[in-house]
Amino acid sequence: MNKIKHNLSDKVNGKLLKYRQGDCLSVNCKNGKYLGVLISNKFNKYYDLTVIDFYEPHKPGLTDFINGKFFGTRFGSWEELTYAVNVRMIECKYVDNCSEIEKVGSVKLISNFIKDGYAYLDDIEQLEQHYIEELPIRIEKSKNAEKFPDLAFVSKHFVDFRHIMQ
Repeated sequence: MNKIKHNLSDKVNGKLLKYRQGDCLSVNCKNGKYLGVLISNKFNKYYDLTVIDFYEPHKPGLTDFINGKFFGTRFGSWEELTYAVNVRMIECKYVDNCSEIEKVGSVKLISNFIKDGYAYLDDIEQLEQHYIEELPIRIEKSKNAEKFPDLAFVSKHFVDFRHIMQ
C-alpha cells in the first residue's frame, strides 16, 4: 500500500489547475449516464481520481458523494481501521479541458488515507470502462466484507465515503 503524499502544488508546468483535492466531479459519459468521481490527490501532472458508486442518468450531487461509497478497501485491526482509495490517474491537462467533467462540490478529506492501487488512464471512456468492469467484483466483495464489519479486509470493495471525510 502506498501512503498518499499530499501534493499542495496548484500548478503543472506553470499553469494553474482547475481542481483540488476533495473536489467532487460529475463525469458525463455521453451515453445518458454520469459517473461520480473524487479528486483524491494530485501526483506530478496527474489527478488521482477515485470513483464512487454512482452511475446514473442524472448528475451526482454533493449528497451522493457524502452518503455514497468509494472504490477502496480497509485494513488494520478492529481497534484501528485504515482506509485506502483506489485511484485512476489521468493527466491534469485532459481533465481540466474536458467539457464532460464539472465540479459539483468539495469536501475536506482526512490526511491519513492511502492508495490501495492505481493505474494510468487516458480519458473518461477508460474511466467508465474501469467502473463497469470493477462494479460486479466490488459488489460481491462488499457483501462478504459486510458480514464482518469489525474485521479488515484487504480486497476490492466499496467503503463508506464518510470514512475519508473530516
